[in-house]
Amino acid sequence: MRRNINIKRVLIAGIVANLMSFIVGGGGYLLFGWVFQLEPQNIWKWTPGTTISMSLNWWIFLILGNTVLAIALALVYAILFNGIPGQGVKKGMTFGFLVWIVGVLPAMFSMYVLVKIATGALFYFATQGLLEYLIYGAVISLIYKGKV
Repeated sequence: MRRNINIKRVLIAGIVANLMSFIVGGGGYLLFGWVFQLEPQNIWKWTPGTTISMSLNWWIFLILGNTVLAIALALVYAILFNGIPGQGVKKGMTFGFLVWIVGVLPAMFSMYVLVKIATGALFYFATQGLLEYLIYGAVISLIYKGKV
């Protein structure tokens, strides 16, 4: 069975999810920046309240990279659309939860095993990832509604 994917909606959903990434991620760092003060501290390239060489190239890389990843996430949602249980926002949040299980949790486990990092920081990153992917799934589901 051939499925038509609405590329315009995939692009819009990805771009909006990317904007949400900056809002949720930035808010998380403002509220929970203290996790970067947990020992060991010498593993971070950047911590809230410190400066980093944020050249124009760094910002371009960050924005374009996040945009490509968010559009890829929206495309995966579109491809799997018929197989995701639920409808509407519930379908999107289910998708976000599933992505968190296969994307964020394995990375957090690997960091726990391989990197000298505070357990509190890992817990924060896993929790922030869950919140972000639930929001991304909800946003994507509101924009990408299947074949239109």
